[in-house]
Amino acid sequence: MVSSQADVARVREVLASLVDLSGLSRREVERRLAQQGCGLDVSRLLGGKFELKLHQMLDMIRVLEIHPVELFRLIFKEPEARSPLLERVQALFAGGKPQLGPRHLRLTEKDLDELRRRLDEMTQLVEQLKTRLK
Repeated sequence: MVSSQADVARVREVLASLVDLSGLSRREVERRLAQQGCGLDVSRLLGGKFELKLHQMLDMIRVLEIHPVELFRLIFKEPEARSPLLERVQALFAGGKPQLGPRHLRLTEKDLDELRRRLDEMTQLVEQLKTRLK
């Protein structure tokens, strides 16, 4: 098992990479954080000069427009098996009904409409190709 200090170091590393890839300078991230009332020295934080706090991490990823789940998926591997505690909690609240996990697709009516529209476009493209090949 990896120590929490190693996990925190990995969080810093991923945050630093995300800032670098975002197209924003660390100063710009700091400026945007300050506009939200979150004063933070990004360079010192990412450099390990002081302890990373959860609210600081959440504030930074909000500026970078990243959802917390997306960040954690970058940092940690998906577990091979579900936690026994979460299994018990799910069973308790599910009333015995099987629940779809986060890996299962849950489509809304809007999603279905978008899929139908794209399928129609693809069908039209296939028909155009058939016509050209004749």
